[in-house]
Amino acid sequence: MKRLLSYIAACLLAGALALALALPGFAVEVGPQPGPLPESPSAAAHTDGNAAAPETPALVDATAAPRYFLTNIGQSTTAKIQKPWGACWAFAVAGAIESSILKAEAAQAGADQSMLAPDSPAFAEPALANLPLAPDVSERAMAWFAHEPQTEASGGAQSGEGYFLNAPSSEEQLSGGNFATAASALTAWQSLVGEEAAPYEYNGYAPGLTYPWYGSNPAYDARLEDWSLADELRSAEDLGWRVDEVLRLESPALTDADHAYTGYDEQATAAIKRTLVDVGGVAVALAMEQNIPADVLAGDHSGAEPSQSFTFSTWSQFDAASSVTQDHAAVIVGWDDAYPASSFQGTESGQPPADGAWLCKNSWGNDALYDRLGSPDEATRWGLVDAQGQASGYFWLSYHDHTIADLEAFAVTPVSESYQKLYQHDYVGASEYVTPVKYQGRVQAANVFTAQETELIQAVTAWTFQPNTRCAVTVGVLPAGFDRANATPDQVMAASTPLSQAAATFPVPGFHTLELDTPALVVKGQSFTLTLEILAEPDASQDGEPAADASTYLGLEVAYLDEANPEQATSANVVANEGETFVCIDGTTWMSIADLNAERASVRSQYDKEVDFVYGNAITKALTNVTTMASPERVYEVLPLQPAS
Repeated sequence: MKRLLSYIAACLLAGALALALALPGFAVEVGPQPGPLPESPSAAAHTDGNAAAPETPALVDATAAPRYFLTNIGQSTTAKIQKPWGACWAFAVAGAIESSILKAEAAQAGADQSMLAPDSPAFAEPALANLPLAPDVSERAMAWFAHEPQTEASGGAQSGEGYFLNAPSSEEQLSGGNFATAASALTAWQSLVGEEAAPYEYNGYAPGLTYPWYGSNPAYDARLEDWSLADELRSAEDLGWRVDEVLRLESPALTDADHAYTGYDEQATAAIKRTLVDVGGVAVALAMEQNIPADVLAGDHSGAEPSQSFTFSTWSQFDAASSVTQDHAAVIVGWDDAYPASSFQGTESGQPPADGAWLCKNSWGNDALYDRLGSPDEATRWGLVDAQGQASGYFWLSYHDHTIADLEAFAVTPVSESYQKLYQHDYVGASEYVTPVKYQGRVQAANVFTAQETELIQAVTAWTFQPNTRCAVTVGVLPAGFDRANATPDQVMAASTPLSQAAATFPVPGFHTLELDTPALVVKGQSFTLTLEILAEPDASQDGEPAADASTYLGLEVAYLDEANPEQATSANVVANEGETFVCIDGTTWMSIADLNAERASVRSQYDKEVDFVYGNAITKALTNVTTMASPERVYEVLPLQPAS
């Protein structure tokens, strides 16, 4: 099992953020203009020799364009300030979601996202001034709840599940987290809160009367203040949006099992472009320069000596490290295929092997933001200079940077167009690993729930772990009056009558929502099951069905019992109560999670190995709407799901 290591411990903290750059009015050279966009067909001539009226220019597939910038079409927000916390991961996720909301709003207004006119602003020089201030996702809420286990109010029977700080202290209040922990909360309909409800400031902060959290006074540490939030904010949905899909993209930087760089994947670059066009900004982990030369601090970045991987005169990064690590996170918001390799000058890493760079948003501030805060003297002066001569907080990242990793995007849907209720046992989700154990043969995991009202189960969710993975979920119901408490796992699953199913193959790994082929009706108090199967080899089939020996994943939460490294800020805890989840790993017999964990512990003890992780519940959820089709007082006949003829 490949574990997802946390990279956020080294994210930049307040003490390292005394940055400055950019002489007033200095304009960064972004290189030569890229080649022209594909030309539209010229107007044809009439057969009588008269010139035809000009035709409407043909639309351009945005993903095929030589450059494209979300900033130019109002789909990337302004750069923010993460000081004083190492919460770059939260700012990257928030920035990606803000971009996705802006893109979704544009789509709602009827704007085509993928086919654009050749003169679309998206294809112009990158615009970095007057960027949107809203939507404004609260990074504080995302970071705070990342290490706060579920309470009874937020998680019900799963109270105590989630993440906790290994060494809790005032200096760690917003530490601990990464893209995966954020995704586990967001897909549970949690932690997506507006900035107004949970502003990025400590409790009791009063502008002009107390020290600002972003200040550079060496005698004051804003981390010692109280940054806590009330638990009821965890499930607030004041923004009016939910995350309904998480896309975990492949990195263009190929690495081996020892994290050594092995090459460049052009197809991964193309997939990032497609995601920028279709979904919005993409959160990215990378190794990034965090020491600023004296010239930059003095206000002369144009003559500053480049570092190992960063050219300050052009705000461009190319890291050619042979052994790859990450210590920061940002948001990719556009690309330029013609951004010249020569712009990455003088670094120890040298120039990349070819042109091309991503436009990225950082979380180390921008001049306009400090002006709005009333503290222009505190401005970090970091990033590309915009058209108004101010530092924007944006930078260039070479396509060929060796440290690019953990790329994630977050598709959103309005709460008003989403489902009314969510049934779930998994609040850790798939956040503790990259890929789970692969079984040779079909294995299944099933969650059991009890309907709180008379409802229609209309969709289910699942995680996938590699490209082009097939997953299937079957919804079944238990008969009225069935005694679950005194039934064995085999008896429960045998009594479950299948009503509906959903199956799909997903090109990109991540969290997915699957619409049921037929909504399943459940009445208040009725138990129902979600049976999950995830195929690691979707092409392995026999008569249209997965082959008996196909490789499959056992889709369960896991929680590691050891720390991945000494700097890991958090550990996880899973809560799997009796009767919530059953698994079948031999094709015939169902067992409880407690029995599965005991069996694994017994096997490891035979080899003198301690238990390194424990399993939790199945990572599948039910999405329902309350219906007036039935009332709890009436009895309905259950029609079983008939196999296709």
